[in-house]
Amino acid sequence: MRTLRISVATLLLASAAHAQRVTPPASTDPWEVTELTNRPSLTLELPALTTVRAAVFEVRPVLLVRCQDRLLDVFVSTGSVLASDDHVRTPVRLQWDSAPPADSRWNRSTDSTSAFTPDPRALLRQLVSHPDLQLEIHPSGKSAQLIRFNARGLDGHMSQVDAACPPGGEGRADQVYAEATVDERAEIVSAPPLEYPPALRHAGLQGRVTVRAVIDTLGRAEPASLKVITHPNTAFDQSARAYVLQAVFRPARVKGRAVRVLISVPVDYRIE
Repeated sequence: MRTLRISVATLLLASAAHAQRVTPPASTDPWEVTELTNRPSLTLELPALTTVRAAVFEVRPVLLVRCQDRLLDVFVSTGSVLASDDHVRTPVRLQWDSAPPADSRWNRSTDSTSAFTPDPRALLRQLVSHPDLQLEIHPSGKSAQLIRFNARGLDGHMSQVDAACPPGGEGRADQVYAEATVDERAEIVSAPPLEYPPALRHAGLQGRVTVRAVIDTLGRAEPASLKVITHPNTAFDQSARAYVLQAVFRPARVKGRAVRVLISVPVDYRIE
């Protein structure tokens, strides 16, 4: 059986290959370091100790620490499409050394094959203190698979990470972006059936309600942010707010990182 391992940093940074400096791991250091010399960017790669089945290949997952334009991400590239019940997050179970396992939900990448931790710095702190990590993932349509990492040597690279992504330099956690300023806009990926108010349907009233909302980094509308800004009749408002509140969005992203964003959501009521 062949084992496939793709250098993820090479793929991520291929467009700037002429400006790369790659440091292969020393014999005692399992981390591979890739830096860009023409912009603040750093990627650390750690191959898993185990492989997982993906299509016809055995794939060796990779743990990546990526700092790009001072934005820090820590994620696992699995080579498999990961399961999700909301089209945004995937279940992940982590176990540090001999501690009890802990369930979490990580954001999926746009191609659904990578899982991003929601708190990259907290994960790095844990890895420095407890380098032995077992991570259980759930490929779509398959049973759970266990991935093992030994992150020894990470403490020796944290000065590089902090230099490329100074702690506290990723922007405020509560920052809300304008829709026009994000790289990838928030989009609805699933929504409940729209409830048409019976009295308005009976009266033949139709039209569009526009709801303004902040979509969080997990792809959900923040309840306190909902505001109806246009409507053909106020009797539509409650139904439109409920629709947006229950919808699941693909989070907006800036330089690959999920961010909170303020958007306007059109909700159309039509009698057919």
